[in-house]
Amino acid sequence: MGGRNQSGSKIAVIAIAILLFSILSFGAVEIWSSVLLEASVFTLVFIWIISRKKEHIPPSSKEERYILIILLSFLGYVLIQILPLPPAILKYLSPESFKLYSFYSVDRDPRMSLSLYAYKTEVEFLRILAYTLFFFLLSFSIKDMATIQRMLKILSCFSFGLAVFAIIQKATWSGNIYWFREISEGSPFGPFVNRNHYAGLIGTLIPLSLGVAFTRKSKEKRILYGFFSLIMAVSLFLSLSRGGIISFFAGITVFLLFISWDKVRAKKIWALGAFIFVLFLYLLYLGIDPIIERFSKTDITAEERLVVWSATVNAFKDFFLTGSGLGTFINIFPLYSQGGIRSIYDHAHNDYLEFFLEAGIIGTALLLLFLFFFMRTMSKGNWKGYKGIIKISMISSITTIVVHSVFDFNLHIPSNALMLSAIFGMAIASSRADRYGETEAS
Repeated sequence: MGGRNQSGSKIAVIAIAILLFSILSFGAVEIWSSVLLEASVFTLVFIWIISRKKEHIPPSSKEERYILIILLSFLGYVLIQILPLPPAILKYLSPESFKLYSFYSVDRDPRMSLSLYAYKTEVEFLRILAYTLFFFLLSFSIKDMATIQRMLKILSCFSFGLAVFAIIQKATWSGNIYWFREISEGSPFGPFVNRNHYAGLIGTLIPLSLGVAFTRKSKEKRILYGFFSLIMAVSLFLSLSRGGIISFFAGITVFLLFISWDKVRAKKIWALGAFIFVLFLYLLYLGIDPIIERFSKTDITAEERLVVWSATVNAFKDFFLTGSGLGTFINIFPLYSQGGIRSIYDHAHNDYLEFFLEAGIIGTALLLLFLFFFMRTMSKGNWKGYKGIIKISMISSITTIVVHSVFDFNLHIPSNALMLSAIFGMAIASSRADRYGETEAS
């Protein structure tokens, strides 16, 4: 049995290596790291497809087949956004896009597509393709809970090291990331140029580390992984990311609610309470004033991003059906922004509003269908014992970044988006392991 799962374990290790690379390379936001990340994912998927002929792959459930169809449909939809269309069809599907092409184009016969900037949409298509393939890779190559737990332990240890590095770098800040990479602007923390993106990533990993801590049989290991989670949480608060702090509490609340449903697991509530209490003591010792000041100076009425959100909603009304094209926010936003906006916005600082604008109702409907069938798949699995806690940690992790995405654009940072794809994939893999048992799935 173990021999059959050896290939899946190797795939999992390489997948983790790709994840860690994406984080350490400044979130893979630069062209060289983004291209290398996508090429690594495509290569790994190709290797897995070749090797899987020798493996036993359990049949998919109805919900998993629907998820496959939905994701493939979304990829097809993005391709349709790129394709040049006859003017008459474009005028019918997206009248505002047709007006913009007719007004701004200097060509007599311009290439008209649903996307207002086809090249940007092509770049986004490759990224989404990489995330989708990574999701399917982990969903189907992992066939037992033991592999998932190994992956989570590696992520926990790495995240602890990342948090320690981020804290030390903050304490010895020289103006350079890694003490050598100069940056001209931003609010850096850890390997990220923007502290909110660090908070988005580490906030996603904290529930996973807590899940590892709560499933250890040894008291010493429970304390060890709990300490890892604690330092990760401390680093999140020290980043002073308001969205990160709010989403952290949202994820912990979901963790608490799921655990409290089971009388056996209810004992873990005390451990979770102790975690929050010790975290508070740590913050008091290190100094909680900057965190309080960060929130106290927040004036909702003066928040420029609210103006950005309002302009994004107005733009969505003109592209409600098919969207303006993935990746085109920076191109369409200036046409709707008001005079009071002082900065150049390449993102809406709200992943959902930006997605609604760029993908329209059709893309949004496909996203909601994916989430619906994902939850259907998860609800049918085994939620008892250590398996249940691992699944709770994944749901809490997803909740954290889902909430944070209301305030920022974490899902446009390749490392964070790839991590979310990995968590979705591991969650599906855990349900498959439940259905077919450890003996058949191993």
